[in-house]
Amino acid sequence: MFSLHVIIGLLAAFWVYTDARKLGQELGTAILWAIGVAGAIYIFLPLYLIFGRKPSLKPRRVDRDREIIDVEAIPVDETINCPMCGGKVKDDFKVCPYCGHTLQPKCPSCGRELNREWRTCPHCQTPTEAK
Repeated sequence: MFSLHVIIGLLAAFWVYTDARKLGQELGTAILWAIGVAGAIYIFLPLYLIFGRKPSLKPRRVDRDREIIDVEAIPVDETINCPMCGGKVKDDFKVCPYCGHTLQPKCPSCGRELNREWRTCPHCQTPTEAK
């Protein structure tokens, strides 16, 4: 019976260590969580599940092909909703890929791109079409 508790504690400690590292925690923090779980599983495992499973928000150092690089946050593309169909499209799209609606209209006179809110082309002073 005693050996079963030891085996379960070691397995839980191994899982906590690998989970903490996968979530981006430092090596020392992951080892401390694992030691705590191995020593007192009924106390530290619930504490880890409540407080320790929050992903790390700071950049991690990743070893790729023996070159250490800092992993930074990837910028998210700005999206807008298409005024015709409501589909999410990137802010710089010219046409909605879902319904084909023109997202960035062009001036009929000079051909430059216009904002949807403009009533007159600021480049050639041509009135824009009604939307």
